[in-house]
Amino acid sequence: MSAPISFQKIVQNNNQINQSMNLITLKKIFNREAKILYAERNKVFTVDSDNKNFLKLLCKYFAKDLSFETEHGGSLNKGLFIYGNPGSGKTTSLDIIRNISLKYNIRQLWFPKIEAYEVVNKYNMDKNKDSVIINYSKGNFMFDDIGGEHSANNIHVFGKEDIFIRIFLSRYNEFVNKGTKTYITSNLPMPAIQKRYGERVEDRFYEMFNLLELNVTGEGRR
Repeated sequence: MSAPISFQKIVQNNNQINQSMNLITLKKIFNREAKILYAERNKVFTVDSDNKNFLKLLCKYFAKDLSFETEHGGSLNKGLFIYGNPGSGKTTSLDIIRNISLKYNIRQLWFPKIEAYEVVNKYNMDKNKDSVIINYSKGNFMFDDIGGEHSANNIHVFGKEDIFIRIFLSRYNEFVNKGTKTYITSNLPMPAIQKRYGERVEDRFYEMFNLLELNVTGEGRR
């Protein structure tokens, strides 16, 4: 690696953890932490034609770089819907951002994460089912592998329910009223999202999210 990264007093003390990180710094740290994480998984982190543009946009977004809006037509106020084929590195890329937040004490980069199927499992097991919906309707959150979950059991409707329809619609209201951000990874493109969750959810997705596609050719990045 080249010369040591200057963190510009970002982590000078715990009272300054809300300071922003500029794009150049974030890209360098992301590259460093990606190599570490991939090595832990016996993989090699590479930037190639499949992920180069995606990683550039991801870093611009989390660095709050205005070119994300002025050059790429995105919105720094929206969340992220990251979709593409399995094994392309969608989840891992957000895991790296989360690791950076923890390692360098940068609170603004932090968001909790849960697998979509885990939300369904919690819903199935909890007697107070509405509390599960409420819990995952608030605050910045990452939902991993949306579309891969089974429908939930709901005794109140005497059968199955796609609970993420309710969660997404509630989170849309939180986004409109409070600016709450949602981060989603999925193997489903938008037409499949519409088929699974309905037109109303699809419409809300376009309002709530920047849509970033990440695919891989050849061997996956998992």
